[in-house]
Amino acid sequence: MPIISRWMIRSSLIYLFLGTLMGAAMLIHKAYPLHPAVWQLLPLHIEITIFGWIIQLTLGTGYWMLPRFLQSPQRGKKLPAILMVVFLNLGIIFVVMNNLLQADFPLSQIGRSFELAAVILFISLHWNRIVTYRSRE
Repeated sequence: MPIISRWMIRSSLIYLFLGTLMGAAMLIHKAYPLHPAVWQLLPLHIEITIFGWIIQLTLGTGYWMLPRFLQSPQRGKKLPAILMVVFLNLGIIFVVMNNLLQADFPLSQIGRSFELAAVILFISLHWNRIVTYRSRE
C-alpha cells in the first residue's frame, strides 16, 4: 500500500473517532441533557464524518486500488498526490474552524475550495490510469 493511501486511511480513522465522539455526545444529550451547546456539534459532526472519514477513506483506497501505469512511477507524480492529502485535510480543518469560531472571515468557503481542489487533483491523478486494453472498433 502506498504511503499516501496510508496517510489518508489513518487520517480517516482519526476523523471517524472524532465524529463518533461527537455523535455519542449528541445521542447521550438526548437522554441526559448535558449542555445546550452540544447541538452546535452537529455541523462539525457532519463535516468530520462525511469529508474526514467517508470521502478521505474512499480517496485513499481509490489511490491504492485503481489501476497503475505499467511503467514507473506506477501511480503518477507524488507531488499532486501529497497536495491532494494536504488540501483535503486543510479544507476540513478550515470548515471546522469556521464553525467553532463563528468567524466573519470566510474560512468555510476557503475550506470548501481546498476540498474541491483535492477532488480535482484526485481526478487528474487517475484520469489517465483508467484505460482499456481492448482495441476500439
